Amino acid sequence: MVLKQRRGKKAPAANAPAKAATPTDKSKESSNNDGVDAEKKDHFNPVIIVALFYALACGLLFFYYNKYGPSMFLGKGWKDYKWSPYKWRQFIDDNERTILIIGGPHRSGTTVVWEGIKAHPDIVGFGNRFDTGVDYSEGVLMQDVYPRFGVGYEFTNFDKSDAKQSSRSTREDGIGRYALVEDVHWTAENKKDLELQDPTSLSRLLNRFGPHWDQNRKFGKNGLMKAKVWVEKSPQNAVLATFLEGLYNMPVNEDGTVDLDNAKKPKRSATKFIYVTRHPIANIYGTDKFVRDAMGGNINFEILLKNYIALHKYMKMDEKVLESPVMWVQLEDFTSDPNKVLSQVFQFLNVSSDEAVVQQVLGNMPDISAKPNDKYFKIWCEEGIAKNGHLIQKYAEELNALDLGYDLDIC
Repeated sequence: MVLKQRRGKKAPAANAPAKAATPTDKSKESSNNDGVDAEKKDHFNPVIIVALFYALACGLLFFYYNKYGPSMFLGKGWKDYKWSPYKWRQFIDDNERTILIIGGPHRSGTTVVWEGIKAHPDIVGFGNRFDTGVDYSEGVLMQDVYPRFGVGYEFTNFDKSDAKQSSRSTREDGIGRYALVEDVHWTAENKKDLELQDPTSLSRLLNRFGPHWDQNRKFGKNGLMKAKVWVEKSPQNAVLATFLEGLYNMPVNEDGTVDLDNAKKPKRSATKFIYVTRHPIANIYGTDKFVRDAMGGNINFEILLKNYIALHKYMKMDEKVLESPVMWVQLEDFTSDPNKVLSQVFQFLNVSSDEAVVQQVLGNMPDISAKPNDKYFKIWCEEGIAKNGHLIQKYAEELNALDLGYDLDIC
């Protein structure tokens, strides 16, 4: 008898291999794994981002702290004294202290001259940028009694075009042009009824400057008493001289009042002034280089020239009416023979000008370039005169009238 095979499903072979995963299955598995990895990434990303942001913020704060010191966080007034106007008046007069005020065009050499003067053992000046919290330790940037004339705020209004040769608006202030702004000239006369009638103008200013003269690396403590001369340097002092003379010599009464009309003339002036200047072509090129390199801006040559002339006109105008002694220092004289010029300056300030003292001062100063103008004169003779020589001719009469003694024909 023949047996028929039973119909039904065929049994799988015992040793048959497992069914291979289909592409769809692999895709699902991969998708599931990606989801797990994405969850892990999403879990860690915020922490990493916050950590990087925190590190960057701390790095920036540390960088600026190393540049500008505690003032970066505490403000420029964190060291302010609280002396009354009369206490300052009495201290200055009773101890016969002299306040030396240095001014002149930017890039004219005010800083290097200031460094030499304040290195004298009987003279105190502000510390470095870390100590003061401002660039170049300029007093005008530290206080709020008088304006800084836009210096430090130039970044938003510089002309970026080198090709633009027409004169720009004289309403813009800042380095290289602030002397062209209307009402820039502060005098004892035009500020008589406001700032110079307010005794707190004197105390606010000296309470800000005083701690930097009083507590410093040079004298430690009691610098106000130990130093015979207190020096403050700001280029803008070139347009502030008679105002500053009136301020520092303000006749404050014991009751805190000020009566300029009936005040007795002081026996001695508490102030002396030094104007620093430089050859106009070198000064213009030096300012232009600073504006380009440090600020990324550009100022028309004619604007720089007009600003130079205006500044010196104000300086000459003030010199005629100042009751305080005035001295002019040319950067070229200082750099070619610093020994001679410093000796003259110290005699002007009535402090020791002995050779040993002058040599000690020079030993504490950085190297001084003997001919700082040569590189700029070379540029002028090679290309500048062809481009802007007509402007020097245009303003030659005004430049010569300043009587600074500079030869405009340098090629």
